[in-house]
Order: sequence, then structure tokens, then C-alpha cells
Amino acid sequence: MNQFHKLMTIIAVFSGGVIGLSSLASAQASTYSAKRNRSVQVVWRKSMKRHAYHGTAGYLYSQHLGKRYQALKKVPHTTWYTTKHEKLLVKKTRKTRIYYQVKSANGKHTGWVLRRDLKKGPAKRTSQGSSQVDGKQSFNAATVNQDFIAQLNRARTAKGLTALQVNQQIQTQVSNVRITQITTNFSHFDGAGHVIQQGLFKTAGLEHASHGEVLDMNGVGNTNAATAKSIAYDYQHGNDQGAHWQLLLESQFVYYGIATKVTTNGTVYNVMNVMSQPF
Repeated sequence: MNQFHKLMTIIAVFSGGVIGLSSLASAQASTYSAKRNRSVQVVWRKSMKRHAYHGTAGYLYSQHLGKRYQALKKVPHTTWYTTKHEKLLVKKTRKTRIYYQVKSANGKHTGWVLRRDLKKGPAKRTSQGSSQVDGKQSFNAATVNQDFIAQLNRARTAKGLTALQVNQQIQTQVSNVRITQITTNFSHFDGAGHVIQQGLFKTAGLEHASHGEVLDMNGVGNTNAATAKSIAYDYQHGNDQGAHWQLLLESQFVYYGIATKVTTNGTVYNVMNVMSQPF
């Protein structure tokens, strides 16, 4: 959905090839506003020393504020390091603001943040698999997955569809493998342009069916239920106008595998793979 909130989906991957492939990633382009872009003027832009910050308010923007990416409150456990700063003149009020260009600790995400929205020092670190969130509840991947599937199957039942059933082959040979990959390659494709899940389904002997995959990158919620709800919200309301959620509601899909993990900087990754009855 945004620079940090990213969504991707693959639709209808069949044996022998991809017959309907859609990659819908926000990848640093959640919203664009020409009005916002024209409302400011650059006074100066300079390099600056590297300092650690974190933030719980404001947004990550493109260089001239045209694109608005991630809300920092969604990624409170991310540490950002400064690389540049700039002074922008707001044309309407003639007042100036200072923005810092920052890069995430893992080096994957960058953007401009209003200086007052950043707090000095690194973010509170979390541990994979179990992490304390603001002293309220520990992150538990199994619970997040369970809560997410419950939300999804309620939505399917409401549409008169059968609930998805977990498939242990998909779980262990596809989803559990994909979750280890997307933290370093948040994509459906490998370096050669091949659809990764397609190869995994084939290795598992499940290639003779239609398949789907959705990916999300999110922040840790205050509770496991909140984290699951946030993941579901991304799939329902991303830039793709809900195509991810609609994929998961496809009547052809019967089985699923799901995996979720949190990294040391508090980023939550989710992957869900779905499959029809074998042909």
C-alpha cells in the first residue's frame, strides 16, 4: 500500500505457465497529489550526517512531497537513518519546513519526513517470533495467522462460499519457504523473472491446479488480533482497489497455506498461498 506497506498478488497460475499474472505492489507509491507537489518550493537541499531516528506520527514522502508513502505510526519499530535534509517553502503561507531524507535500517526503504515527526534515537527493537509490543501483548505468528484466516473465512461464508482449508503440503513446502524469502526479496519473482511460487508448487507435486499468492509488509499492532486486522485491511484497501482480497475470495480456491513473521526492526511480513482442487 505504501513504501512500507506493500502488497503483491499473483492471480491464476496454472500448470505449464502463468495465464493470468498481476503484480500489484505499492512499492513507494501509495498516493500522489499534484496539488501537494505544487504547493511547495525547494529553498535548499543538502547532505547531512547519519543520525538514527524513529517516528510514530507523520508520513514518508517523495522528494517534493508529490507521493505520500507510509504512515510512520504503522511502523513504530523501524529505525530510520538520515542521509539528506531540505528546506521547503509553503507557497500559500510563505512559511518554511525542514524535511529529512531517511533510509530504513535494513536499507530497503527511503523517503522524506517532516523533521518534527521524527524522534531521536533508534526504535525499540523486537525479536522474531515473540516480541513485546508496548508492553501489551507478545507477537505470535500462529495467533496472527489464525485470526486472519478467521476474518477471511467469515468473509467467504458471507458471500456463500466454502471456507478455505489448510493444506499441509502448501503450508510446509510453499508458504513456509516463501516467508523466508520475502524478507529479502519482496516479490513474486526471482532474479531471472520466474514466478517463485510456481516452482514450489511444482516441487510439491501440486502444479496441476490453479494457484494464487498475496504478500503484505506491515507493522506490528498492539495485539495479535490488531496485527491480523491490519494485514486484512491492507489486502482489502490497497492501491489495487481490493484485488488482493478478491483473489482470496475466489470460489475456485479451496486450500491455503499462510505464514507470518516479524523481523528485528518490527516489520511484519505475511504470505498466503491458495490453490484450487487439482485438475
